[in-house]
Amino acid sequence: MQFFLGYCNLRPLQLKLLFQLLSGLMIGGFGLFFADMSFPSNIKPLIIGLILMTVLYSFGNVFIFQSLKRMEASRFTIIFSSRAFFTVLASSLLLGEFLTPKQMMGTLLIILGVILVNIKSARLTFSKKEIVALLAAASFGFGISNDSFMLKTFNLYPYVFLAFVIPALFIMILNPYTIKNMKVFLKKDVFIKMILLCVLYSIQAILYFSALQISKNSSRIASIGLIGVIVTVLMAIVFLKEKENLAQKLLGAGFSFIGLLLIT
Repeated sequence: MQFFLGYCNLRPLQLKLLFQLLSGLMIGGFGLFFADMSFPSNIKPLIIGLILMTVLYSFGNVFIFQSLKRMEASRFTIIFSSRAFFTVLASSLLLGEFLTPKQMMGTLLIILGVILVNIKSARLTFSKKEIVALLAAASFGFGISNDSFMLKTFNLYPYVFLAFVIPALFIMILNPYTIKNMKVFLKKDVFIKMILLCVLYSIQAILYFSALQISKNSSRIASIGLIGVIVTVLMAIVFLKEKENLAQKLLGAGFSFIGLLLIT
């Protein structure tokens, strides 16, 4: 996504929506030819879950970009990592999926690691922009639990296709202005690079939702998913030579690795 940073400052939501639509179409196309794209025979009991998926991910994306417009990405990353706690809460209360004390300790260590690799100041504040970021975390945290429930009935590819496409279309319907400003991303050089990123993102999404479908505990998957933040920071150290607060970042990576061992 580094290539698109210049565009993101002006049109972050439009970029995300187009990115999500293209990825969803890729996933649906692959599923159509190489997997099972059939829907459940009785979809009526799943309507509420589909509505929740649409609302949670639609408003979650809006909250994300409203937050990023007003705060540092590193601070947002710290607050957004709390989505793991919201997944634990929803999965425990609604799905009966409880973490063991060891797994909960692992989750706490992973989140501590995310905080260490991103925090730049010991000064803590909590204002409107932080509340919006927390709403984004809650939306995605509850969404993951809902996904886990839905994937017990849905085939993988049709559900992931819907999870990508329907929220994006829902936002476009609510705010048609987003469609007008997408043409800048359809320029040949930009579009080709976007397609390549969509391929990688689609693979990541299929692997993540596959893990949700296979696992008996969505909270564990949500917690393990936070490791991606640590990997990104470590890759920036190695390939981009970002050595600022190196000891702090390595300590954060160490905490997260220990947490991962406890969870798995």
